[in-house]
Amino acid sequence: FSKIGVRHPALFKKVAHHLVAANGRGFGGFSSQGLGNTLWSFAKQAQLSLEVIDSLGDSVKLGSTGRLAVYETSCLDIGEKAIKTLFVRAAEGGVELGLDRFTNQDLSNTVWAYSTLGLLHSGFFKEAENQVLKRLKNLRPFKGQEIANILWSFATLNAQPDPVLIDELSSYIASVCSGKKGVADEYSISKVFKRQELANVAWSCAVVGRYPEELMKILYTGIVGTANDPNRMKQIFHDDGLQQSSIMTLYYVQLAADIEASKLQLALPPGFPNGWGESEGHVRGNGDDLIEMSSSMLTLTISKLQRDVSNTFTEIGFENVLEHVIDTNEIKDEYGFQLPQTPQEFLSIDIANIGQKVGVEVDGPGHFVRLIDDTRKPSNKVTLNGMFADKGENRVNGPTLLKHRLLTHLGWNIIHLPYWEYQSLGGVREKEKKYCESLL
Repeated sequence: FSKIGVRHPALFKKVAHHLVAANGRGFGGFSSQGLGNTLWSFAKQAQLSLEVIDSLGDSVKLGSTGRLAVYETSCLDIGEKAIKTLFVRAAEGGVELGLDRFTNQDLSNTVWAYSTLGLLHSGFFKEAENQVLKRLKNLRPFKGQEIANILWSFATLNAQPDPVLIDELSSYIASVCSGKKGVADEYSISKVFKRQELANVAWSCAVVGRYPEELMKILYTGIVGTANDPNRMKQIFHDDGLQQSSIMTLYYVQLAADIEASKLQLALPPGFPNGWGESEGHVRGNGDDLIEMSSSMLTLTISKLQRDVSNTFTEIGFENVLEHVIDTNEIKDEYGFQLPQTPQEFLSIDIANIGQKVGVEVDGPGHFVRLIDDTRKPSNKVTLNGMFADKGENRVNGPTLLKHRLLTHLGWNIIHLPYWEYQSLGGVREKEKKYCESLL
């Protein structure tokens, strides 16, 4: 059903109940392929609902977007407890089976399923990381899509892989993309990767904050080439241009690399993105599995919670505007970073005092992944002075982490307000004021 794009919530609810109910069969006896395909199918079922809604256009409005909408759909289809239990038991079953029995495709499908639903089983992901490193050393070949899915999944979930994983994958990508003269060019890269996959690898590097020089040059060569000729790149990669998500991803990667790896001197072509995007009327293929704009840092919807928080800050004397937008021209003119000339809305801040350059991000459920390990150890790797330490079953996701870094680099002091902390105040105005004062 999932493979051919047909949703059947009732069937999948029955299957989930059969697997993980009180007397369910569990995942014992599943092959690695069976386990990976099962999880992929459940994640794809929920993602298909977004594709249906997208095809209906503006006549349908979603309350949530991206991974949160996919997760909420899964909860509505299956039940939140059931979907979490399913993915916990699958992780335990996979580790018990042994990830060495998973093919590269099995691993790719499995971690993709977890990241698509925003569920992180850190024990399983650590085992997957170790398995990938082991296979790279043993020269077991990975396909481009498998590499992209694995890196994207780790970055999206903020699974905090060891930097060695990025370095080893960089060396591997350099070896498989090398041309006849031992140098990677557009033609040799196109034999391994699609451009969307390259963009997702580049974004993953930015989230992790690691930019191996050889890898970044390969990624830019594969995405935009060396001759500033978008039509030539379309012919080489047999595509219809860059997806909008890839274009936005490149803006974020370019800014992050300009600030955090300036010595690489990476640059997008003059005039980008004019001429580089997909043609109007392009029909997306069935293989475009990664969620469109999973890495977006521009969110121009204002929730009731945001308005309430903004009003509270106003009452305590903190002047603010809702949804302050920073565009590429502002970044170029005010900060001196060399983004392309074409104006593009780029970053948004939920609540901003522009004069003081203090921003408040009201972090709703879509900013977090759900930690589903029963015996996990608290994260202490990437906390940014404790701001992003794990809170209960919540960990801030990769896009939120990268956005915070970019805004900080641009001179903003960003305060994060987790939605459950404000909601727990029960609407009592004095408590809400004291809470917001404490944040300032």
